[in-house]
Amino acid sequence: MKHNSGAASRAYRSAHAGSNILDVVISIYEAVIVDLLKARDARSAGCLDQELVCLQRASQRLLGLRGALDSRIEAPLIGSLARFYLTASFQILAIARRKEPLKAAERLIGQMRSMRDAWRDVAGRISAQMQGSTFDSGVVTAVPKDLNVLL
Repeated sequence: MKHNSGAASRAYRSAHAGSNILDVVISIYEAVIVDLLKARDARSAGCLDQELVCLQRASQRLLGLRGALDSRIEAPLIGSLARFYLTASFQILAIARRKEPLKAAERLIGQMRSMRDAWRDVAGRISAQMQGSTFDSGVVTAVPKDLNVLL
């Protein structure tokens, strides 16, 4: 049975519309991981076209995260994240040309899981610090509309 992935994607984005930005970033990392797992499985099954589609989707998600960074903020973290997203995006696209693409995919899946877990840790720490605080969490957690498109 064919399913309407466009409708499912819109519903998923809509469900995240009220989420805070860290939850959306974590969800995007999870989507990248799923794309990489699907690409790995497609390669194993000999479906190279499907592998490339999944790799391109994962790469686009990371480039979208890079594009969502506020370049007006001069902080080492912004530059580091921008370089990471760009480098990881190129590494993802290069998987298909690697001598051992499955090993390369596993390495990148591990990196994405580490980054996702780091963002989860950040989200947990911010949540813990904000409990009982009068700080306006909307300032930190507003999700730009263009970021939800990456889900």
